[in-house]
Amino acid sequence: MIRVVDLDRSLRFYEDALGLTLSHRLDFDEFSLVYLRNAETEAEIELTWNKGRETPYSHGDGYGHVAVVVDDVHAERERLIALGLQPKEVREFNDASGDLLARYFFIEDPDGYKIEVLEKHGHYQ
Repeated sequence: MIRVVDLDRSLRFYEDALGLTLSHRLDFDEFSLVYLRNAETEAEIELTWNKGRETPYSHGDGYGHVAVVVDDVHAERERLIALGLQPKEVREFNDASGDLLARYFFIEDPDGYKIEVLEKHGHYQ
């Protein structure tokens, strides 16, 4: 679960950037809980929107990032750039012998939460 300041902006980001769409929504007087997923998995991201809040949330030192897996990180990065988003550079993580462990980049959602985009490879299938 992550807290968002502008629910509509966050919904657009998660659909455009990650292909996540509304799965379930619970609206209350002071807040809404919005669950997003895609057809590939049962996993969900919950967006909590506290109505009326205008100041950004502090991420503290407990949040690291969430990760998603794609077929081709270079093509995905170019797609995100074409949407006007600002993904970081593609990086590679290798073991001591130089074998590729992971190819990835990071992007931030509208509230500054980091998302790692990993290429399908090895452990990340």
